Amino acid sequence: MIRIVAGLALGTLAAMAASADTYGRHERVQVLATVGIEIDSRLDPAAATSTLRAVDVKYFNKDGGMWVRFTIDNGGVLPGSRLTVERPVLKDVRVRQRDGSVEHRPTIELPLCVGRVRFDTRLSLSDRSNYTAPLTLGAADIAKLGAVDAAREYTVEPMCEQPRDARPLPARDSGRTVIEAPPPVPVPRGNARFACDGRQYCSEMNSRAEAEFFVANCPDTKMDGNHDGKPCENDSRW
Repeated sequence: MIRIVAGLALGTLAAMAASADTYGRHERVQVLATVGIEIDSRLDPAAATSTLRAVDVKYFNKDGGMWVRFTIDNGGVLPGSRLTVERPVLKDVRVRQRDGSVEHRPTIELPLCVGRVRFDTRLSLSDRSNYTAPLTLGAADIAKLGAVDAAREYTVEPMCEQPRDARPLPARDSGRTVIEAPPPVPVPRGNARFACDGRQYCSEMNSRAEAEFFVANCPDTKMDGNHDGKPCENDSRW
């Protein structure tokens, strides 16, 4: 009998420990910046990457590197409403759509809070509006948290400590648009000789290496018509 009771007690403790690290398929997540904003998130262990739905995505150059300005919109149903953020682009992925167009999906880094867990993650930005949740956390980020129980939803509220220099959260349903002052984050560059500066055409390039850099890293270039990764193939200068 003692062994049975002890076994039940251990089993109960194990279940409690497991549940403490188990999250629902949907959770409210806070983006931690100089101003925080809460958004709905879908935890998807089958997703290879984490994706953030953003609007008004704009590329620009800063400090010799490519940056992106984007707005997070939570629909006004959670604290805050819209937050405009600037971040350096770590990688720019081009995704061909069914209609033949190409969508640019920049990868950026942001700190997030789920429950009491604060972590930095890399997010792929997409301006598509058909996502069921503004944020999808993939397998790598879920591993930082624990397990996911698809039968549960909204098991925790974000409760991470805000940085000392953080401004207070806007009131719920405030409808405000807040522009964050970006921190001085180092800009990674695969090739320090080149930087995106708005040029798009082969005639504006000074070498094939420069053209290859622009096609691989810069938005809206017009140098690889057949999309084989080899720009300016008919340029007789090289």
